[in-house]
Amino acid sequence: MAPSRGDDREVPSRLVQTLDAHTGPVHVVRYNHGAKYCLSGGGDRTIRLWNPTSGKEIKRYEGHGREVLALDIAFDNAKFASSGGDKLVFVWDVASGTIVRRLQGHFGKINAVAFSQDAQILATAGFDAKVMLWDMRAVMKEPLQTLKEANNSITSLSLPPTTEILSSSSDGHIRTYDLRLGKYVEDLIGSPCYSVLPSINSPRESMLVSSEDAIRIFDRSSGTCLQTFTGVKGPKARWGYGESKVVSGDEKGRVWCWNVLDAKAVDSDPKPVHKKAITWLEVNPTGKEMITASMDGTIKVWAE
Repeated sequence: MAPSRGDDREVPSRLVQTLDAHTGPVHVVRYNHGAKYCLSGGGDRTIRLWNPTSGKEIKRYEGHGREVLALDIAFDNAKFASSGGDKLVFVWDVASGTIVRRLQGHFGKINAVAFSQDAQILATAGFDAKVMLWDMRAVMKEPLQTLKEANNSITSLSLPPTTEILSSSSDGHIRTYDLRLGKYVEDLIGSPCYSVLPSINSPRESMLVSSEDAIRIFDRSSGTCLQTFTGVKGPKARWGYGESKVVSGDEKGRVWCWNVLDAKAVDSDPKPVHKKAITWLEVNPTGKEMITASMDGTIKVWAE
């Protein structure tokens, strides 16, 4: 990775820590709110809490019967949700390490969990093509609502600071539900979708979509494609650097970065930074740090 052209900041490319306590592939790694710590989940069925600066493992959470595929942290950092191959969703108390809620209702692997901004609603979705909404204020065994519009596995969920739920699916669609207005919007991308992320600065205006054939930015109101980034197989794209960049990992263990304005890659031939496919990538909100997770079982922390 190299310094970005046309921006005074560099792509984080200096390896500062390698977190290698997992004994299998790492499927997900998430910064907490404030980005001082991160949580990871992997094929070894464990969830681990890290200090990415020091590289120290702070706590381990065990309870899942199969691989952990998804994590989301409540805004107050007091609890988090996890899901995976065992078709279960757990809500954990961070400090004590105890499971405070067990949610069951999906009939396949659960690929995504996401809290609303106030953590009163938890959305879950996965292989059974359903989005389930759970009321965190009431002890209920059944979901508050089930959304069944998808025709194939749901790959990601995003709950921006609005009343919306965005989902991506292997059926090639992005679906948006506005719960307050009762509005449903379906965008056809045309190839299996891996993830959808609304704009950080203007979530109602644009979204970043990763799909099998490309990474794209769409205008949400018109459905117009604003920018296309190609050349990467197996993308997990993220907004970065005040949305002046898009960053993604690939199946060869490489990290790609593009300038949003002209869609040009900062490095046209990046070298692998992991031995196997990158499964997850997150950019610290400050833009000065990035974490990558891989099928090689490691998490790497990068700084400018």
